[in-house]
Amino acid sequence: MKALMWKELRENRLKIIIGCVLLMLIGLAVSIAYRFLEGGIPGMGQIPPEYADLIKKLMPDFSNVNAYLYSQWFSKNLQQVGAVLAVILLSSAVAGERELHTAIFLFSRPVSRGMILASKIIVLFAGLVLAVLVSTGAAVLGAVIVGKVPQAAFVLTATLHCVIALLDFASLATLLSVLVPDRMKAMLFTGGIIIVLSVAGQFKPLHWLNPLALFGNSTLVGRPVPQLVPIAVGVALSACMLWISYRVLQRQEF
Repeated sequence: MKALMWKELRENRLKIIIGCVLLMLIGLAVSIAYRFLEGGIPGMGQIPPEYADLIKKLMPDFSNVNAYLYSQWFSKNLQQVGAVLAVILLSSAVAGERELHTAIFLFSRPVSRGMILASKIIVLFAGLVLAVLVSTGAAVLGAVIVGKVPQAAFVLTATLHCVIALLDFASLATLLSVLVPDRMKAMLFTGGIIIVLSVAGQFKPLHWLNPLALFGNSTLVGRPVPQLVPIAVGVALSACMLWISYRVLQRQEF
């Protein structure tokens, strides 16, 4: 098991490092931008009122740093870039082995297929969680640098919701990686499913379809307490998709 995990780490460490660095830079930039945007856009007084009102509606919520971080980091940049990283990391978990014709050697070893899949999931999920934690730490550090200290309970709760949601995206990518023998197609199918569900979830009767709802909602800003229903649903969905991935992998021939 340990040898399999080292193999996965060697093959994916560059992706994990790039993901961590990219998210860290974005997190720092988002927080530091608070200082420059809080006072408004220079020259706003010269813009016609109708356009100025439109610009203000598009501006982030600067009422407090928690609201700003929720709107610009947790529910926006971390959500979007983190989802891309999850898809890139996990879509090639099994599909990449089949595409490179290494699956026949890997899965013909005396080690069980479940153990091989578990080693991939442990390493890649851990890399994704590491990227979330490190980059969120960078976002918090950036906020402290500009003199805005976010509430610890809010940061921890929002981070928990983000981890659950991104692990769901990663579980979906794992399932598609098992079902589709081409990693690029697995990535496209995973991304397409997330986008379709997100669009459908914008309509109120279908709100429950929106996978991004697992990130929590703006009520976390005023009441930073974990929302048990989205968390339970996220954990259950992830477990189901990983179980299906395992069962399908057991029946495949390489």
